[in-house]
Amino acid sequence: MYGDQERQKQELTRRHLEDKSSYRDIQRRNHRSKNTAVKYLHEIAGNTKTSFWIAKNLKPKWGEVLCLDGTYIRVRNPFTDLARRENWYEDEKFLHKMTAFLGTDYHTRDMPHYSLGDNENMIDLVLYFQQLKANGYNLRILVRDGNERMTTAAEKAYGRPIITQLCHRHFIDKMDEKIASKDLIAEREQMIRLQGIIWSIIRAKTIEEAVNRMNDFMKIRNQFLTSKNMKYLVSRFIRDFEQLTMYLQYPKRYIPTTVNVSENMNKQLKNRLKTMCSLQSIRSAENYLNLWCLKRRFQKFTDCKKPHQHLNGKAPLEHADCNISKLDYLNLS
Repeated sequence: MYGDQERQKQELTRRHLEDKSSYRDIQRRNHRSKNTAVKYLHEIAGNTKTSFWIAKNLKPKWGEVLCLDGTYIRVRNPFTDLARRENWYEDEKFLHKMTAFLGTDYHTRDMPHYSLGDNENMIDLVLYFQQLKANGYNLRILVRDGNERMTTAAEKAYGRPIITQLCHRHFIDKMDEKIASKDLIAEREQMIRLQGIIWSIIRAKTIEEAVNRMNDFMKIRNQFLTSKNMKYLVSRFIRDFEQLTMYLQYPKRYIPTTVNVSENMNKQLKNRLKTMCSLQSIRSAENYLNLWCLKRRFQKFTDCKKPHQHLNGKAPLEHADCNISKLDYLNLS
């Protein structure tokens, strides 16, 4: 009887994860209440193997380029009343949000570690990178958005410098926001011109070409120092030039210029959580994140487009040289 019940739990869990069935779909098809489906899934989630177990027992062979991006997920906060009383947050929406960190190895698309934090603060980031290091990930290059704390936390955890590539899309998107601002209409044409110059520099074909274009820009940069806003944009670009062109300095490492692969994982996770409204506790959120990521590491790619079609037909862990053909992610031992 116990075995039958365990099989039912796993069947409902697979249906939820792999068929993307909502709890109400499971209730209708399997004649189980929504609460029972939730209970079963979280019991399974609480017993799934962690990223450390995978690293220790399957010994994945990752690359050294990690794309990291945090995403908010809804989690019921047990300290809501206290936070309101003490005015911890100006915006109450953050009382029911936590950040999921899904670091993705660029070359295998595997997720060597994943964790949950309050937000992208230094403590949560250091804890993430400490466990990533404990899992045996030899981080050499970090691809990130504009959060400088990610690099600082990685270097603190690893005890050495970490090469950083800034995401081009995030950088340009910040400029687009200012260009679209109604308060900056008078500077719009100048900002568009500046953006075009920046784009031509960071998308150069070689580092030598990028440096030459940067030197040309430095000769005329005073033309753009016409306001506080323009001075900020120019100084920010000069400051970040090296990290925006790191992919040109290490061409043989095939460094991506965006964090798209990590954002894609974030999008898949949020799509799966969309029908669940919010997770009811921090522990259940951590367990669910672990279960979902584990499933994703065993799931074969099927629809990757050029130039990544070589990924199709294998799961991320298989690309990391793990033999998982006879393994079931819900029954690892």
